[in-house]
Amino acid sequence: MMTAVSGTTTFQLGSGPTLGSIDGNGVIWRVNQDGFLGGGEPGTTLDPQPNVRARGTWSGDSNTLGRTISLSGTIHAPTPALLNAAIDSLINAVSTAGFTLTVTESGVPYTHFVRRSGETLVPKITNVMAAYSIQVHADDPRKLGAVQTGTTGPLSSSGGLTIPFTIPFTISATTVSGVVSLTNPGNTTGPVVIEFDGPVTAPSVAHTNAAGQTVTWASSQVLAPGEFLIVDMDNQIALAQGQANRAAYITNPGWSGFEVGLNTWTFLQGGSNPTALMKVTATGARK
Repeated sequence: MMTAVSGTTTFQLGSGPTLGSIDGNGVIWRVNQDGFLGGGEPGTTLDPQPNVRARGTWSGDSNTLGRTISLSGTIHAPTPALLNAAIDSLINAVSTAGFTLTVTESGVPYTHFVRRSGETLVPKITNVMAAYSIQVHADDPRKLGAVQTGTTGPLSSSGGLTIPFTIPFTISATTVSGVVSLTNPGNTTGPVVIEFDGPVTAPSVAHTNAAGQTVTWASSQVLAPGEFLIVDMDNQIALAQGQANRAAYITNPGWSGFEVGLNTWTFLQGGSNPTALMKVTATGARK
């Protein structure tokens, strides 16, 4: 159980300590007033080169770099033994293998997947107090917010009317399935993962926000009952049962992301399996 220090931004280091809080052992994890660096907009790959025979420079396309975050502060423990345990927990949490850093500002959390990129410094000041300084790096610079999900069956309709003669107007059917709508409250495109659950033949998903972009599989892509296909839109990966690569079966690679505002995905299939399912998992993001 941890208690946030009043008015402080907190930093949860994976399953390790939460900086800016008081933990269940009474250890106070303070963050210095200027101890958080890396919360702004990261740099870019822009590399201007001088023009040889003209004024100014030229430069190609530019993308955002990863995000480097530095944190520093102090640890106050009730006993020397608890200080030693707190230092060990900090060192163990800030790993080179990677962990989730959850930052909560004004009650609003966002996450980064980070890895240690510098030395973890934890010098003792007294036998119950130590300073700390850590540096981590996120390859994906986006501040990822809440995960949203939606599930639907394949596109189908009900209603309408069939009559044995021609009339000069249309009686519309009512669509009852096949669409998932979610809203990204952030200010940049977030990641999306699609899951198709069999039985289904030649599934496809259309993202109506992204200029009608659609990811479609060939008719040879068949999922039996109990089988599933995971589609990572961000990394452009499609895995059957979460393992076998199915990218070669894609006939239309219309990859897209969780755009700012309302997003709509439509589930279509080449067969006629009414029990097929599509699950959309989307994460809002900020710069």
